[in-house]
Amino acid sequence: MDESEAFIIKAKSKLSSSKALYEIGQYGDSVGRSYYAMFLSAKALLVRDGYEVSSHRNLISIFGREYVKKGDFDSSIAKYLSGTQSLRDNADYDAIDTISKEIAQGRIKQAEKFICEAERLL
Repeated sequence: MDESEAFIIKAKSKLSSSKALYEIGQYGDSVGRSYYAMFLSAKALLVRDGYEVSSHRNLISIFGREYVKKGDFDSSIAKYLSGTQSLRDNADYDAIDTISKEIAQGRIKQAEKFICEAERLL
């Protein structure tokens, strides 16, 4: 198994964790795991193509430039990554967690689509 495959497996594990957290009402934590599922899927593509990523912002920037702007990765799906990062930041760092059941459920669906799109390119 190469590193890209390992990142996709890890992304799917994060998605499973997101679903489990959703089921027990931990919506903020569920969104965080959905974000990491997308993050790791994007990282799988970047690693495959020899990119080194030093931060979340760096990954999102390179991913956008190399896969979205060039038309390889569906731009409507790619937007899920940065949108979910913002929610994850709010859930992790704000004093009051405002992530609803509906938001968490939507991010799970987005993470599923994101992983599928990344796998299509691998």
